[in-house]
Amino acid sequence: MNVSLSPQLAKFVRSKVDSGVYASSSEVIREALRWFATHGAAAFAVAPTLLDVQEQQIDRSRAKAAIKRLKSLRKGFTLGAGLTVKDLRDEGRR
Repeated sequence: MNVSLSPQLAKFVRSKVDSGVYASSSEVIREALRWFATHGAAAFAVAPTLLDVQEQQIDRSRAKAAIKRLKSLRKGFTLGAGLTVKDLRDEGRR
């Protein structure tokens, strides 16, 4: 039996073989089919799609960029008279 995979799925299968977890592409596919037989199609109703995963990665990238910007702003922010956020935090701990 021959099976055609999308480029993304073929890359995924190759990565599993390259990781050493599986000896061949056939083993990866057999494992996936066993999982599907055990969990059934209902499991895919809640499983994320490739689009969901890509959107999460984009959201993570945006969040990381925003955090980086906030940290850089925080470094230069003062509360007047030479006080920084760190000084204020340290004062509250005393």
